[in-house]
Amino acid sequence: AGSNNKKTVNSDLKSLENWESLWLLKFNPEKCKVMHFDYNQNPMNEYRIDGVILDSVQSEKDLGVVVNNQLKWNDNINSCIKDANRMIAWVTRNILNRDSDIL
Repeated sequence: AGSNNKKTVNSDLKSLENWESLWLLKFNPEKCKVMHFDYNQNPMNEYRIDGVILDSVQSEKDLGVVVNNQLKWNDNINSCIKDANRMIAWVTRNILNRDSDIL
């Protein structure tokens, strides 16, 4: 089954390369990532687009949501907390009057 899956993914990547040629657009292989999920004894295959080996990542942020290879929310929650703390620090730095009645 693993060999068949690799052939399917490689076939899909080849279709993307053909689409690139047809529409004269190029994917940036540096921005394309592979995430291997830790289920079903994943063989961790290498994949290429335009002859460039795609980077394998443990987690990736897409559309503001951090996804990791174990499908757990910890990375996303930590990212949200970090962003909230950054915004609180910005507001605190930029408020001129810190009177509790105004806040």
